[in-house]
Amino acid sequence: MIQLDIQLEDRHSSFLEKEEITFVKEFEDEIALNKELYRIRLELFNRSFLANSIDSIRIDSFTRIAHLTVGDSYKWAGLKRGNTDENFLNRIGFKERFYSKKPFYYTEVLQLINRLQNYAENNGYPFATVGLDSIHFIDDTSIEANLRLDKKLLITYEGIEIVGDKVKISKKYLERYLGIEQGELYNLSQIKKIPARIRELSFLKESRKPVVTFRGNKATINLFLEKKKASKFDFLVGVLPRNEVTGSRVLITVDGMFSTQNLLGVGEKIFIEFRQPRPSTQKLDIELGYPYFLGLPFGIDFDFALYKRDSSFLDVEYDGGLSYLFGAQHYVKAFGHAKSSVLLEVDTLQVLASKKLPLNLDTRFRNFGLEYAISDLDYKFNPTRGWSILTRGAAGFKSIDTNNDILTLSDPAEPEFDFRTLYDSLETKTFQYQFDAELAGYIPFYPKRRGVIKVSNTTGSFFSKSPIYLNEQYRLGGTKVIRGFDEEAINASLFSIFTLEYRFIIGQNSYINLFADYGYVESKLPTGKIKDTPLGFGAGMTFDTKVGVFGINYAYGRQFGNPIDFRSAKIHFGYINYF
Repeated sequence: MIQLDIQLEDRHSSFLEKEEITFVKEFEDEIALNKELYRIRLELFNRSFLANSIDSIRIDSFTRIAHLTVGDSYKWAGLKRGNTDENFLNRIGFKERFYSKKPFYYTEVLQLINRLQNYAENNGYPFATVGLDSIHFIDDTSIEANLRLDKKLLITYEGIEIVGDKVKISKKYLERYLGIEQGELYNLSQIKKIPARIRELSFLKESRKPVVTFRGNKATINLFLEKKKASKFDFLVGVLPRNEVTGSRVLITVDGMFSTQNLLGVGEKIFIEFRQPRPSTQKLDIELGYPYFLGLPFGIDFDFALYKRDSSFLDVEYDGGLSYLFGAQHYVKAFGHAKSSVLLEVDTLQVLASKKLPLNLDTRFRNFGLEYAISDLDYKFNPTRGWSILTRGAAGFKSIDTNNDILTLSDPAEPEFDFRTLYDSLETKTFQYQFDAELAGYIPFYPKRRGVIKVSNTTGSFFSKSPIYLNEQYRLGGTKVIRGFDEEAINASLFSIFTLEYRFIIGQNSYINLFADYGYVESKLPTGKIKDTPLGFGAGMTFDTKVGVFGINYAYGRQFGNPIDFRSAKIHFGYINYF
């Protein structure tokens, strides 16, 4: 082994330690030792010691004694904007005062040059060069210079060219989706995102990376695309042991989904889902979407939902919206929403005995609102970094309808009692607000390029003077919101669920995860408020195969401060097949 000893010629021997500059002291060979000396010099150079040098290296048996002169610390006398546009400098946060009588850190200069270079490349100047000009010394240790920006040609998009046989897709749709439209300024960051954006489309894939061709001051983006199976069938089976609500030892839930996209070549979608989250309960969802209608930055969507809760009630919902699309992951939508809930069966014995209305009532809700979504994820379906925000707010009128089964009741023990009077104390028409939000952040973690920490919050709330009846409330629990509970086991008029999850990425659409869901839940009923802080935690795995994507989650839950029952885990299996 070769030993390294450094002797400082113009500083105290403790100088490197005070500057927190450490170095390796044992090496296999001379090459490794010389690389370490070079690194030490760069470290000093980056700390404004621009004149540092290795004066000599003395050999003493297996020890190399390097004589290092640190030199003076240099500072800025001034860094002027030179020929650079003031608008460019404002955009990157450059101020001349930051470079007056301050230490000359070379890494800061490189960062400044890189920021200016990136801004130019993302705003129409891909061939721009950036550097320092008119560099001179005011005195022995003060440096003055000017920024120099040679923008060269201003480049705008000519558009995109699709290369590939049997690819059925509107060019205008792709230009809108990718944010690359004729006449817009060239943006290198947009082009770098194209592969990730294409991967997020269910009906297209790349055969090779995009190629940019320049003609004069125009740029054409050549996309090499292939058709991808766009229709999807999703079948989910849940196995929930020891169900306390139904008394069964095992509860089987079913979730089936069919979707297809781009049949007409304009990115439109059709989505149909049928669910049986619990016995005798069915849910049907139908969604239709048409983005970039007539090539404009507007999208149209329509949703229909039908929910039947055993023999208790039937919900019917309609939702139609018009979106303004800022980009592939950024939009604002105005929508109208209507929901009606009709009781199928009333527990008349309970009403007779209590002379009170049930916790489910016939209701109608009509509202209008806005939805806003924005995200910056590196890959939407299995992100490793980035964030996403979805908020939705609505306001409208809620009406309570009378129920004939209740109106026609007669109590033999008290025949003069008129059950119509039970509705007299109710405000049958009230103003009601609703707010929903989903926030998520993905942070790279250990190991590098594999580990991800997901932090998220899902919140929903009704605001009204009147109670929120059970058949109106959010239905939580299961695979989507707070795992570790039976599907739709938790009712809430207000909830906020926080999630902390670690993912180990094993493929583009595959990962192993550990998670914990914790939140606040409140149910505002005529009988009063019920509050709880449920907790769910567990582990799972999602993995991609040639025949589809499989997923499994194993979770435990706790409610109302009760101890965790480790004998009643919730297990969910998922399967997605593309055809």
